[in-house]
Amino acid sequence: MRSILCIFTACGLLLAGDFGRITGRIVDRETGNPLAGADVMVTGTECGAATDENGAYAVLYVPVGTYAISASYIGYTPYEYISVVVHADQITRLNFRLSPAVIEVGGITSVAERPMIIVSETSTSRAVTADEMKRLPATTLDEIVGLQPGVVQSYRGTHVRGGRPDEVMYYVDGIIAREPYYGQQSAILSYSTVEEITMVSGGFDAEYGDALSGIVNIATKEGGIKHTGALHYYTDEIFSGHDRVHYGYNRYEFSLGGPTLLASRIRYFLSGELMLTDAYQEARYKVPSPRMDYRAQARLSYLLPNAKGKITLSGFNERRQWIYWDRYTDDPNTAKYSDSKPMNRIKNWMASGKVNYMITPKTLVSLNAGITHYERALGARDYAWEDSAGRQWYDDYRLKAEHLIDYILDGTLPVRDVLVDSVLQYHIEPDNTGILALRHSPYGMDGWFFTYGDYNRWFYRQNDDYQMRFDLTHSSGKVHELKTGLDFVRYRCIFPYRGSMRIIESWDYYDKRPYKIASFIQDKMDFGGLIARLGVRFDYFDPKAFTYAAPTDWENDSILRSKINHTISPRIGISLPVTDRMKFRFNYGHYFQFPYFDPYYLWTDTIAPVRIQVYRGNFIGNITLEPQRTVMYEIGLETLLTDDVAFGFTAYFKDIYDLLQIREVLAIPSSYIHYVNVDYGNVKGFEINLNKQMSNMWALGINYTLQFAKGTAADATEWWYDNWYYGTSVPVIDHWLDFDERHSIHANIDVELPGNFFFVPLQDFLSSIVIAFHSGFPYTPRDLRGNLLGEENSARMPGFWNVDLRLRRRFSIGPIDLVLNGIIYNLFNTEQVLYVYSTTGKPDDHGDPEPPLDQFGNVSISSYYYSPQADHSHDGLITPIEYKQEWIDMLADYYENPVYYNHGFRAQVGIGIEF
Repeated sequence: MRSILCIFTACGLLLAGDFGRITGRIVDRETGNPLAGADVMVTGTECGAATDENGAYAVLYVPVGTYAISASYIGYTPYEYISVVVHADQITRLNFRLSPAVIEVGGITSVAERPMIIVSETSTSRAVTADEMKRLPATTLDEIVGLQPGVVQSYRGTHVRGGRPDEVMYYVDGIIAREPYYGQQSAILSYSTVEEITMVSGGFDAEYGDALSGIVNIATKEGGIKHTGALHYYTDEIFSGHDRVHYGYNRYEFSLGGPTLLASRIRYFLSGELMLTDAYQEARYKVPSPRMDYRAQARLSYLLPNAKGKITLSGFNERRQWIYWDRYTDDPNTAKYSDSKPMNRIKNWMASGKVNYMITPKTLVSLNAGITHYERALGARDYAWEDSAGRQWYDDYRLKAEHLIDYILDGTLPVRDVLVDSVLQYHIEPDNTGILALRHSPYGMDGWFFTYGDYNRWFYRQNDDYQMRFDLTHSSGKVHELKTGLDFVRYRCIFPYRGSMRIIESWDYYDKRPYKIASFIQDKMDFGGLIARLGVRFDYFDPKAFTYAAPTDWENDSILRSKINHTISPRIGISLPVTDRMKFRFNYGHYFQFPYFDPYYLWTDTIAPVRIQVYRGNFIGNITLEPQRTVMYEIGLETLLTDDVAFGFTAYFKDIYDLLQIREVLAIPSSYIHYVNVDYGNVKGFEINLNKQMSNMWALGINYTLQFAKGTAADATEWWYDNWYYGTSVPVIDHWLDFDERHSIHANIDVELPGNFFFVPLQDFLSSIVIAFHSGFPYTPRDLRGNLLGEENSARMPGFWNVDLRLRRRFSIGPIDLVLNGIIYNLFNTEQVLYVYSTTGKPDDHGDPEPPLDQFGNVSISSYYYSPQADHSHDGLITPIEYKQEWIDMLADYYENPVYYNHGFRAQVGIGIEF
């Protein structure tokens, strides 16, 4: 094992590409003869190349971005393409036909057509550039990802090709941006920061790992040869007085970049965003769920002389904080009228440095190191403290008993004393029964709504990870490009948790420092008529943990140590260009992902919480978990129907093994429940794409996905909750997963009118409309007692259509552009159901029958159960008729949940300046 590890460690790893390649030929326009020794230059950089005897050239290691590419030759008229897009890890082909110069001229310039088919791609990879993002009616990167084929977004998160939300890996300039506790995206970047976002949904190369379903690779902007800047403001405040469209939404964006005053080789880029809203949560109508986010990013780069490489320093900082109004559940939020809804606060920062250096014209080495910090606080918000401290709108929310976090982090007090004794002193126990619940309820009965007391969970998560990546890339001639490298990540995870305030022992704490090592070797081969990517990857994970070998045996305190996990995953991708207008591709690979950390560490190494959890029948972690596995096959066809219209077809199949699930473990003297690798899934489907690039002032994109996602569970806790609420036994067959969206369609139509358009009011006008259809998710039909009325997930929610629109008009005022924006969501205000009651299949009707009148009796003002809310006549007596009506009104309100729907019509307007 040590010898294998040493071999792969020597190979090293590159986890995210920052560069692409430009290749092509330069020939005489009149004769077609190759021009040997012609020069090709990438404007704004020192990257360039000369042609060989066949007129062929290759510019290696071009940073991701949009450039002007020029070609020149003695005695010929120079030619320049502008708006050439270079994608990460891809080949951009650009051919030149130069004309002999009889008379000296200044050269010819034309706009490069973006290649509709990238022949070097062997996987399903879709890149969206900054210019394309400006056109779409979207304000977040998550919305951009959601428009891609094979992507489903549910209340759980983002699912790629039928996978769970934690199966997607996120990178920002090569740095991992995924928090380790739940496997969710940690850093949320603003539009103004991003140069390109690439979504790889199938067949990703060996350089990418620790992901089962997909890769989201975000490349941020850096300063160019000219100074540029932008300032934008978006709002719906102009609709104040109309709650259906006025959500108190305000968003500010700025960016600034270019060369520094010190030297043109030193360039900077700064950007920031501030977003405030009174109702961030998607719902049928406006619900009180305030949110405030801010984020800022800075990047400083130094271009080494003679295009030898680049040194980059980057920093990112953000804070997100919000208040939940409700969550999806078959039992509505009983805290609907509570003032103590859960607050969330996430603070995150990243700092990284990268050095790229060409040690030879064909060999590039890269060293990338970074630190990321992630912390999240959840619990009851301390309004009294905020008022006394004079909190301003921009300050952090205050968590009740937040000052105790420092005692835990610095070890001043024992953890148990803080979580068991101290935290409880700052919380009021919530209850929905008794005289206080009755008096605070909007209805004349208790037992339904929690109207006082605090949200009964309290936790704080903190992670600091230290990342380092080294890679070596070597191009051997025009055929081979070999990559190899090493990746190391060390985590520091701290998690103090306080569960239900009613249960004194419901607490946990862990402080873990696991690490991961990975390496790969990969060869990209371009034989002209065949492009192949062959690679193999090695992953190594040490959880650095221990637990109790017999958690149910109170007499046995023997320790069990975690074992080291390692995996080897081969990958192969082939692209076969049939003609210059058509290609076939095939991809096959094994993919592994280590479980996120909570299933490893929750309730594992603190003796009292472990034993109490076992005693109460709750689940515990498992430090012996194995990696989760996927085997994926993919075939695809891409062809040009015309010069600017491309058609694509992709079919895929995934076998998913060893997914996490909670199960009962038979043991002596008693059994217990914890996480194990037992779940299975399989996903199959196909995607169809039809794209017309921008020409004649319009563009079109249509994609359709047919997908079948089956498995034994949709998440790692499904069986435990189903068993708790419904007594469900362990599944013996797979079923449609909760996020199995059978059909999805996305179509975008863009219109872009030039500055010299004949109708002056529409000059420099842009319009983009996105039309989407989503078929309904499955659900399990049950009767009012929870008994199954059919097989698991055998019924379907209704599907829905959605239309979003963006309008943009630019006015040039000297060197500055004034930009007006308008964004409309759900243009036709269609009803979009996201969740239904399993008893009726409806989002607003649980199906409870109307109670008989004789169930109710008279309640006088002297009774403990008397409530003035139910005394409609205010005569000091609640009659059976009044009590029944109160019951009906209360039940309708209890089951009426606006977050079971997507939002209706919404509109935002914006104004900005750019230069």
